[in-house]
Amino acid sequence: MGLFSAFRENGAPTFYAPNKTPFVADLVESGLIFCIVILAFSFFVILPGIKGKEKLFTFIRIVVSLYIGSVILLTNFAQTWEVAHTETTTKYKAGTGREINASITVDIGLRGINITLKGVPEKQLNETINYNEHFSWQWRQGRLGFGPFAGRFSQEYRAAQFRGLPLPILWIAEYFTFDGEGIRWGRHYRQAGWYSHIALWLAFPLWILSNILFFVLLRYGAYFLVMTGMSMVTSNILWSSIRNFNDPLIIPFTDEHKLEFVFGPSYYVCLITGIICIILGIIVAVLDLRFPAAIATFFNVDVLQDSEDIQVEDDDTPAAEETKEGSDDDEEEPVETRNNGASSEPRPVTATDEEIYEIQMPKQKMRSERTFTQRFQKNRRNRPPPPLPTQTVEDDDDDQESYINASEIKKMKKKNPVRLESVKMKVV
Repeated sequence: MGLFSAFRENGAPTFYAPNKTPFVADLVESGLIFCIVILAFSFFVILPGIKGKEKLFTFIRIVVSLYIGSVILLTNFAQTWEVAHTETTTKYKAGTGREINASITVDIGLRGINITLKGVPEKQLNETINYNEHFSWQWRQGRLGFGPFAGRFSQEYRAAQFRGLPLPILWIAEYFTFDGEGIRWGRHYRQAGWYSHIALWLAFPLWILSNILFFVLLRYGAYFLVMTGMSMVTSNILWSSIRNFNDPLIIPFTDEHKLEFVFGPSYYVCLITGIICIILGIIVAVLDLRFPAAIATFFNVDVLQDSEDIQVEDDDTPAAEETKEGSDDDEEEPVETRNNGASSEPRPVTATDEEIYEIQMPKQKMRSERTFTQRFQKNRRNRPPPPLPTQTVEDDDDDQESYINASEIKKMKKKNPVRLESVKMKVV
């Protein structure tokens, strides 16, 4: 036997026996986790370039935001909204009449079920018993039966029968193919998954908008974060209320060993994260009203860009009223009179220079005149505005003395030193 003839028969290429291993990981979930890890790594790389407390604030914002987004995506495609597990003795395959000791696990997601059958021990009946099968129902219910117009779940179940899968897997999947006489577990789970996944897809764009608005308007970012949490909690409510609420699914194998379904990790993670989003949104909204400077420092945004109230007040002074009346009279005059018959004398000035250039400060609103938000909102200025400069005009002699040059000061020093001291005080 030569080196290149090993494992070959009749001159054919090398033949390797099949090595069937169960694949328990979901490709979609693995891809989403990989993308989230890349985003987290790319954000964490820039942290060393940030100085001071801003580094800690940025780290917290990145972790919380990516956590919420990853929970929305992963729970949407996860297979653990409901789980059931048991270890029992059951028949292995049709036509053999032999039994095996096996561990059976069923995971139900929004898009289908995942059934895992593992022997205890794995080596039984001269073969390795380790199966993991997935049956999907997204999203068409289809007709009754297993024909070409049936639903996807029914078609996959018929294909599994032709492949000769073990009886425990077919026994579990058959419960989801019934659709009549009050036995409609498959239909109810499919409807619950349909509406729940729509609510989660609604939460995803709301989460993106909240991240954008946190850099523009903190208050509206908080509102969208609250709506994100409400959408996630809504998906939990829809799943709990639609899926066999009055008739829970129990799959028996023996009197003692049954598959009783309970809420899984994905259900509780989605629920807890939704509640956290609602709480965080309320906290940010309250802090934006009461402590705008502190919350703006945390999010690294400008304090005054959040919202600015523009107050337009009517000028009720007599000069303004006369000017308004004069403008009304001008509008009533015909064009020929204004252009040709008007006198060349200038119009009288109705307001003095002091009235024109006088700075009018807006009047502060009373508490009863403020809106609901303005009553709880703290002043965004750290200190009051500086007072208006006041100019006092003294005698002409004093004004002239304040502009005395250095040569005149030397002369005055020789003549009268007392007079010089008073001049220095006025110059200062």
